[in-house]
Amino acid sequence: MNSVDSYDLYQMDNDELEERLYGYMDAGRVALETYISADFFDDDIEAKRFNFKMKRYEIILLAKSMKLEWIREQKHSQELMRKSIGDRDYSSTQGYQYLDRLQAMEKQLSNEIRTTVNRIEYANQELYGDMK
Repeated sequence: MNSVDSYDLYQMDNDELEERLYGYMDAGRVALETYISADFFDDDIEAKRFNFKMKRYEIILLAKSMKLEWIREQKHSQELMRKSIGDRDYSSTQGYQYLDRLQAMEKQLSNEIRTTVNRIEYANQELYGDMK
């Protein structure tokens, strides 16, 4: 999440920030629900931790999923702004370029996550059991 540069996040106190980041994590792990090697829904909410030891690449994968959720939130916000002020006014303020960049980032990050999950699972022979 350190690659996310959001003024809104800097303005929050620790409790608000923690709640927002938990929301990104909670929504982001849905993108990893088909991931077989670990269950990202196996967590202890009170202790604020997962009930399994995460590997480094799983931490990176979860962080990318959280960033994807932040991008989707920003994209949704921009789409609502475009609807509220109208397409012509939105285009004249150069907002469409930001929305286009968010859409491109969303697509790229989704592909990266999917590709990483596929590579990890393909390389893990234990997942296949007796299939040979």
